[in-house]
Amino acid sequence: MRSWLERPEAQQLPDAATLHVNRTHYYQQILHGYYQFDCVVSREEDVIRSTKFYIPEGSIYNQPTVILALPENTDPWDFLVDSGWKALSDYYGLYMVMLEPKEDKTWGNLQEELNYFDAVSGDLNLRPMFCSFQANFYGVGYGKGADLLGYQARRAPRSYAALALLGTSGMTAEEKGFCERTETRVEGVHCSEVQWPIWMTFASMNADTERMVQYYRRANHSQESGKATGTQTTYLPESGGTLDEEWCAKTIVDLNEWQNTINVDYSKRILTTLFDGIYRYPGTNNGALRYAENIYDRGFHKFTAPVWGGYFEDKTDTYMREWYVYVPESAPKSKIPAVFIFHGAGGSGDEIADRIGWSKVADQYGLLLIMGTASPDNTVREVSEIRTNNILRAWWNSGKPTDERPDDLMFVDYLYQWLLANYDVDRSRIYASGQSSGGAMSWSCAAWRPDYFAAVAPFSCHRMELGAWEKHLPDPAPDYTSPLGIFANLGYCDGAFKGGWGSENGQATISTFCALNHTTKQWSDYTFMDHGKSASRTEGLMHYYTFETESGVPILEISETETKAHATFPSEAMAAWNYMKDFTKDPETKTLFYKGQKVKL
Repeated sequence: MRSWLERPEAQQLPDAATLHVNRTHYYQQILHGYYQFDCVVSREEDVIRSTKFYIPEGSIYNQPTVILALPENTDPWDFLVDSGWKALSDYYGLYMVMLEPKEDKTWGNLQEELNYFDAVSGDLNLRPMFCSFQANFYGVGYGKGADLLGYQARRAPRSYAALALLGTSGMTAEEKGFCERTETRVEGVHCSEVQWPIWMTFASMNADTERMVQYYRRANHSQESGKATGTQTTYLPESGGTLDEEWCAKTIVDLNEWQNTINVDYSKRILTTLFDGIYRYPGTNNGALRYAENIYDRGFHKFTAPVWGGYFEDKTDTYMREWYVYVPESAPKSKIPAVFIFHGAGGSGDEIADRIGWSKVADQYGLLLIMGTASPDNTVREVSEIRTNNILRAWWNSGKPTDERPDDLMFVDYLYQWLLANYDVDRSRIYASGQSSGGAMSWSCAAWRPDYFAAVAPFSCHRMELGAWEKHLPDPAPDYTSPLGIFANLGYCDGAFKGGWGSENGQATISTFCALNHTTKQWSDYTFMDHGKSASRTEGLMHYYTFETESGVPILEISETETKAHATFPSEAMAAWNYMKDFTKDPETKTLFYKGQKVKL
């Protein structure tokens, strides 16, 4: 089938410095249309390869990204249209990325193409000109592109949440053996043990294709028998897994010519049958696979309102801010406990809704969750050969507002008052938690908004956003008007905070709150990042270090999690709630209570 649409020329990416946010559509993608992205594959050998991407009109942050490994001898735009992925992109708001063969329209040798695939994956994670989130990256390969995509993915489990390999030649015995004996970035876990939601098409079965089917069925904990429909057989996973990683990977085999899959109906089946609801959250260095229903079907609600940014006194610097609220059926009819959830840099209120596990905690304990989306800013930055722009990623700013960047602590003020006005919440039981930049915002709330919260739980961050200090110069002391409980966690494999609590910043943050709360132990009383040798206690993968008041209240509890990358586990959210639930705060006097007893410092 040929496209009736005029084939456009892929646009070159604009200068990031020329792009500006639209305050009335604050979270829309800045770029829309068809673009060429030149990826640096090798600096030493001066290898640059082209990649195309398409962003539909009106799309917003952090929508699913579908990465196509094209067949040989095709034009990227024509294939995007003919395969139906453009129509699906326009309808569902998907981002499309096309990995394309070399200039002669053929794929090169295995190693050079793996270098290309890996380089593109790395650059996409840096969000070059559009804000995407790795948890919902999905790969679709056609023909030889399917073989290359599958080969890369089996060695880089975090790259995609699910795969469709259409026309793959299967798996050799040599590769299977390699995957079975090669460890991933998680110690003790081999490539062959990583779950992969997978859709495979073969013209016919042979030793290599049968080997691939059995490989994925074993990795996916598939049931003994599958359900056959026409040429397609679907193997569902057995029940099992953990709170942090579910067994939720389907294995789908279609005995079909891959050329028959190049149409909108087939692509839609892949999207709705395999990709929908599947996420590979960062978690460990392999990513944690989980299934999540559509947040709106589950009862999440989105709200928007113009909110003053705090820079111009006449309030002309207003931004159309967004936030999400979840009230589970288990919540009481009145006096509902509430938790503010702050996402990480590049995230958004809707993507954090299920990612760090707070929704399951809310379901179990009847908690209201409120999740705002942070502010982007217009500063240009260079990362890994990419000149990009912070407008393409939202991250929390607790420092001085500018004419282009609001103070997000003022947004917290707005949300706090809005929450009290619109829901019957228990003002004595309001809490906050967040990951990465959201962890920094949780620390900032502890320092600058302690009156609002009974306890906070920062994840994947050991310091307050520096802007918080800058805002209050020349006196950087926190405005600690009332004490609150703090539970904080870092991961052993967190590259963003190397050294963990043993680092200079870790020491500064712990020492600050130890001093404010007059704890009996200090930072120097423990050693860190040593697998819990001096820990107060160990539970599973988590080592806990407790700092108590003189009366024995664990006013500050920090933890370290084995194998955890720059992310968080749902089990950490549960651990945080088990800590925070014991703290309440009188909304009038701002007196803190622990298990019903007044906290004395």
